[in-house]
Amino acid sequence: MLRKTVLALAFALAGFGGLPAMAGALQITEADPVAVVTVPDAWTTAKIKRGVEIRTPDEEIYLWFELVAPNELDAVQKEHDSYFAKEGVTVTGASETLKQEVNGKAWSFTELKAKSKDGDDSIIRYIAINPNVASGKIIMMTYWASLDGHKEHDAAMKALVDSIAYK
Repeated sequence: MLRKTVLALAFALAGFGGLPAMAGALQITEADPVAVVTVPDAWTTAKIKRGVEIRTPDEEIYLWFELVAPNELDAVQKEHDSYFAKEGVTVTGASETLKQEVNGKAWSFTELKAKSKDGDDSIIRYIAINPNVASGKIIMMTYWASLDGHKEHDAAMKALVDSIAYK
């Protein structure tokens, strides 16, 4: 049952439409380059304190990749909670955290149901990836999307997630 749920989450990131043109590989962090991800050409990227922020052109999906020490996870969660509160996002429910190995790395998935300040349904996903690096840091991928953006960009998201390569 758990395996089916994890696979359903993985397929929720998948799409069946055409793929946009993909830009070159982007390092998740320059300071500690443990992984790269390939981003669609039209999407915007910006460096942030612990990694990179990625947005769709219509800003229906915001995605963050951050390299985080395990003892910083609570601080990162507080930062995210503060950001979502500032954006008027209200969490309305959560799933359990599911764990699975993906391409030889431990991944854990948590999905939160949410409402935007306009009352529209949103999705927030936290995906922790253990790249098995000496520092012990993990890659925290945070995904925030409107339901429309989630549907419209799912093929591009699948390609982006599939492009994650570890150094």
